Order: sequence, then structure tokens, then C-alpha cells
Amino acid sequence: MAARLSIIVPTHDGDGLDRLFVSVEDQLQPGDEVLIVGDIHDGPLSDEVMQTIRSARHNYLSFDAGHHCWGHCQINEGITWANGDYLMFIDDDDCVPAGALDSIRRALAEQVEPRPLMFKFYSRRHNTYLPQGHYIRESAIGGHAMVVPNVPERLGTWACRYAGDYDWIVSTVALWPSGVAWYDDVIACA
Repeated sequence: MAARLSIIVPTHDGDGLDRLFVSVEDQLQPGDEVLIVGDIHDGPLSDEVMQTIRSARHNYLSFDAGHHCWGHCQINEGITWANGDYLMFIDDDDCVPAGALDSIRRALAEQVEPRPLMFKFYSRRHNTYLPQGHYIRESAIGGHAMVVPNVPERLGTWACRYAGDYDWIVSTVALWPSGVAWYDDVIACA
């Protein structure tokens, strides 16, 4: 049986969820889940956005960290609710390229034991693919690129700062003695 993926999506206002849902829908397999975690610090999501989420039949939970934190607090909360064997993270205004989840499943099938996998993502802001090499460096990598086993005691924490995904990657990788398996497939357009 293929590994079940939990795709965790933080959102502040739901802007872009339609595009994200379209990009991922045909790639999901039974047992996969998309968890949308709403940042309700400024209030609940609009009825229109909630209807979009319900129509796509994805799971929604809300979380108020008491402040805005680039969705990182919402991701930390989503991790506690995830049921998949592996976790993947993407923002509400990003998308999953065609074939990306198949690339992830092929990479998972190659593993002898569970371990974090690092892929690439396309950064629209930088007009480049990151990471550009097989290394972890702040501002040259992002949480969009990593797929990690859902083993709570071996997961770091997304810090409440702009580069909080870097903190999560470093703290998570440190908990896996086998290290990271690197792949050059693109799994997100951010």
C-alpha cells in the first residue's frame, strides 16, 4: 500500500485555495488528506472560502495563535491533527505541479527506512528553483521542499519568524540520524 500523505495548508484569508485545490485534486490517492488550518486571529474565514473548502471535501480546522506568524503556528497545529504517514507543507497561494505527488511516492518507495526527503520548489519571488544544491542554508531552502515521516517525536517546530521553515528543517533533520534523501523533482510552486 502506498504511503498516505497529509498536506498541511496554513491560510490567513483563503486567497488562492481554489488554484491549490485544482492543482492537487487529481493527484490524491485514497488515504491522503489535505488539512487547511485557518489563522483566525482577525476573525473566521469568509462563508465563500468555507464553501470552497467544503466543496473540495478537505479537512478544516482553525487556530488562533494570538498573533500573525506566517502560518507557522497553524502548521504546528496541523501537524498534531495529521493522520498521514508523511507530511507535506504548502501555502494557500501556491500550487502542486502535475505529477509531484507521484514523484514523492516513487521516492518513498525507494527508501529502505523512513527518513526526510528533500525535493525542489519553484520560487516565483526569486524566479528560481530552490534549493539550488543539496544543502540546507537559510534563505536558500523552504518548507515546501521537504516531505517528512509523521513521527511526532522526530519533528522540529516551525518558529514564529519569517524563516521559521528553515528552523523547522534544521531541527527536524537533526532528529534523523540517516539524514535527508535528496531529489531534484519539483513538488511545489511557491
